[in-house]
Amino acid sequence: MQSGLSENDFGWGSPTFHKMGREKINLIGLFTDMGVDLLLSDVDTVWLRNPVPYILQFPEADVLTSSDHLSPTVRDESLERWPNAGSAANIGIMFFRASTAGARQLAKDWSKALEKDPHYWDQNAFNDLFRRGPHTPGKSNLFRAFDGKINLGIFPVSIFASGHTFFVQRVADGLGLQPFVVHATFQFSGTPGKRHRFRENLMWLDPPEYFDRPGGFLTFDMHIPPDLLSGAKPSPSSMSPKGTVGHFRLAHHQIQQIRNAFALGLLLDRAVVIPQLWCGLDRWWAPHAGTIPGSDFRLPFPCPLDHVLDLEQMVRPVPHLGRPLEWREHSFLQNPRLPAEVNNSRVSIEICENEDASCSGGTSPAAIHSGTIRLRSGLRDKEISTALEPVKGARIVHFKDLTGNAFGGFANHVDGDKFEERTKVYTSLWCCSRAHPGHIWYDMWFDKVPHKDRHNRQWESQWMPKTGP
Repeated sequence: MQSGLSENDFGWGSPTFHKMGREKINLIGLFTDMGVDLLLSDVDTVWLRNPVPYILQFPEADVLTSSDHLSPTVRDESLERWPNAGSAANIGIMFFRASTAGARQLAKDWSKALEKDPHYWDQNAFNDLFRRGPHTPGKSNLFRAFDGKINLGIFPVSIFASGHTFFVQRVADGLGLQPFVVHATFQFSGTPGKRHRFRENLMWLDPPEYFDRPGGFLTFDMHIPPDLLSGAKPSPSSMSPKGTVGHFRLAHHQIQQIRNAFALGLLLDRAVVIPQLWCGLDRWWAPHAGTIPGSDFRLPFPCPLDHVLDLEQMVRPVPHLGRPLEWREHSFLQNPRLPAEVNNSRVSIEICENEDASCSGGTSPAAIHSGTIRLRSGLRDKEISTALEPVKGARIVHFKDLTGNAFGGFANHVDGDKFEERTKVYTSLWCCSRAHPGHIWYDMWFDKVPHKDRHNRQWESQWMPKTGP
């Protein structure tokens, strides 16, 4: 193309991102003028079915577009109903029919609008253009748009799915439909977040070494008391910071187990398989009452990892703080590409509630009985390393419980300080309460008193939701 664009991650909203958008619109105009029908797709998509037969069902459509609408207005594979599905069109997935003058004119006017204003977002420009003039309904949920010059249709949000309708609401599953495409929108943690969403749903093609790394893997059971789940919903009619307490109790209970797993993973040189998380509140960019306005699903819900953890921070190397932390998605063990010899090579670790002679204290290598090692609670890093010498050959070490004092800390306070420094930036934020600012950061070390969080705020008492900074 000779566009002069970087081949690196553009970064949403960056000057390079906007330049890329303008190049795309210019190409639409170029190819439609050449008589080429276009099906356009952003790169952060996974296509699951061939969409061409579907598009051919609508020969009168000049332009088809995906949408950020969060609830389906149809329960089958029909186009969405306009104006019921009146949310912003998402230009990540579009079809342009080159044989119609209206579609070609829309492409030209779109390009001209962007040339006039370097800060005009290409998606906003498209929405402004197609909404001009009266909208007259037509066949198959098509409608006249762009001053009556085109027949426009909205792809069904269930099967041309956004990151919310697919990853969070599971709309297609609820309707018994098979998606054509999934677009990683409504997500957090940038490109690492998109990649992890696809991995969680077995949609990402990783190389063989991803499934059989030196050192192996660490798995664990996530324990969530029923009362934490039932108490995680928002307080009725209140989304003040106080109304988020139940959600943060649920999230932090899981974060504490993940923190123990990270410590053990680094100690044993194993990649941590992070279980499915549960959240009491959805995450958005504006105040809401637990779910994004326009969406429809039950709370609490199984939430993507990027709702709680900052995956961009987790992939950044910190050589002065130790070896890189590796982790895997909750569906890792269900991936058909995981070799059977890895999946079947396991040792379980049980943390003893009451000490007895069968529980290793870490003074010598522990004995394996029926595929299980029993450890005393509260053991420190050196003791755990000694006790688990016999499991080095196992590809998977599974901890049955990592709550509370399953990991007793580091014998050397320097190692402990390094671990705290690196992990305190691994948690993300929740947004938003009806306050200013409205976001609240999760805290990897919420249960340590005193401590400083990732923003260097000093906590001298029990952690409670605090907005900002």
